[in-house]
This record gives sequence, C-alpha cells and structure tokens, in this order.
Amino acid sequence: MLSMKTIERYLYEHGHTNKTVKSYLYTISVFLNANPHADDFKYKDIIDYMNKVAKDYPNTYTSNSVLAGIKKYYDYLIEIGKLDFHPCRTLYLKCKRGRDIIHQDLFTSQELEQLLNRKERYRGIKLKNQTVMSLLVSQGIMPGEIIMLKAQHVNLDNGTIFIKGSKQLSSRHLEILPRQYKLLYRCVNEMERVGTDALLIGRSGKQITIDDVHHLVHTCKPFFPDRNLNTITIRQSVIANWLNEKRLPLEQVQLMAGHKWISSTERYKQTNLNEQRELINKWHPFGKT
Repeated sequence: MLSMKTIERYLYEHGHTNKTVKSYLYTISVFLNANPHADDFKYKDIIDYMNKVAKDYPNTYTSNSVLAGIKKYYDYLIEIGKLDFHPCRTLYLKCKRGRDIIHQDLFTSQELEQLLNRKERYRGIKLKNQTVMSLLVSQGIMPGEIIMLKAQHVNLDNGTIFIKGSKQLSSRHLEILPRQYKLLYRCVNEMERVGTDALLIGRSGKQITIDDVHHLVHTCKPFFPDRNLNTITIRQSVIANWLNEKRLPLEQVQLMAGHKWISSTERYKQTNLNEQRELINKWHPFGKT
C-alpha cells in the first residue's frame, strides 16, 4: 500500500486546504482498508462500492465526499505512473445532487477576502467595482439584487443596507461592515452628482447590469484558476461561512440569506470532520468489521 504521506504531499501540492486534505486522507484510508485490491478496480467495482456507501449514508453530501476522495486517489496513481486509466473520472452521483451544497467547491472567508485586492485597470469604475465585490463577498447578495440598490436603501446611521425581496428571496436588512462605510458613502455622493437614483453606476453614468457583475467576477478568475469561481459559488460560500466558520444560528443565517424556507439554509450546514468520522465508523462497511 502506498504511503499516505506521499498522497498528503500530492494533495497539498495541488492547492487543497488543510480541511479538504484531512477529509480526503481519511476517506482514502477507509477506502483502501476496505478494498486492499483497489488499484485493480474497474468502473463497475467503483459503482458497486458507491452503491453500498449510498445505502449506508443518510445524505448525498457524504456520498459525494467519499467519491471525491476516491477520485483524488486515482488521480494520484495516474500522476505517479502506477495507472494509465482512471476507473471513475466520469462517475457522478445524481441522486438529489442538484440541491446539495458541495462544500469542497466553496471558498473560505480568507479566500474570498483575496478578491477584494483585485487591481483596477480603469480609475473611473474603481469605486463601482470595489463596492460590488465587497457586497458579493461580505453580504452574499445576488447580482439581481445588487443592480436594484438605491441610495435610500443605504442607512449609514443605522449601519444597514436594505435588500428588496423577490419571488425567490425575502427582503432583509443586512449589517454594513466597517470597511464598507467609505465605499457606500462615496457611492451615494457619486449618485447625487450624476443625478440618478441607482446606487451603482458604470462609466456611462447609467445603472450597472447583471452582465457587468458577472464580468467583474470573471476578471477575478486568476485568483483561483483551477476552481469554479462565479457569483453563485461566492454567495454559497458566504452563507456556508456564516454557518460553519462564524457559527451563527441557523435562523439568523436564514434571515441574512433571504431564504424563505429554513430547509434552504440547512443545506449549507457542514458536518465537521469528527462528526463525519463518527458517521463513517458507524455506517461504512469497513467500520462495521
């Protein structure tokens, strides 16, 4: 059996966080102990194994985490030349996956902070871009909500910004962070100077569009070239970090995210590593031996 230390080094070299590396290593360790001949596995063997896992685990997040770890193991074998094919690269779990939050795809608060250091090429839209990015990574606001912001929605005296509701999301008042006061104050003054009621305006002096927001995020791709950075994963990351990093109460996060149903917020609750190990030890075929 290969040394777990070499696999650990491989995972770190490919840019995974400490939390993700620990999760992958534990999953791989359990997988190899349960399957001593895993290096000879074919696609059908992985299918059979994942079918057993799916029966034992209560949610698809855990099953997807197991599969992600297994895929990384075979990625490693291919890189070191021990295998010339990947038995499960094209395998994806479909059961309710569309509504699952895959936490390994998300960004930590520290990673999101890096997006605020984006260099601006054009001075005329620097204020707008910095404000939009700040609202995305700090409040987790949707692009459609950002472009609808008006000056009257910003209450600097109370330290809040009002987000108008929609069919999908509820209206809410969100706290303005200290670093945002100057940005929002300047936006309000700029709006009054140009003579528009839109809080965020572009170089043309008109209200920004959803495409403008998406384009701005796209220009941040160099920060994380191998990861899926977009407005959706940023919002998902913000909500997940409220719950799992800051440990805010579920009901409070529901209000901050604008979710109309508590079940929508519960999807972002991540099982910590110790709880996940208990689940694996309790339900995993190897853990029962």
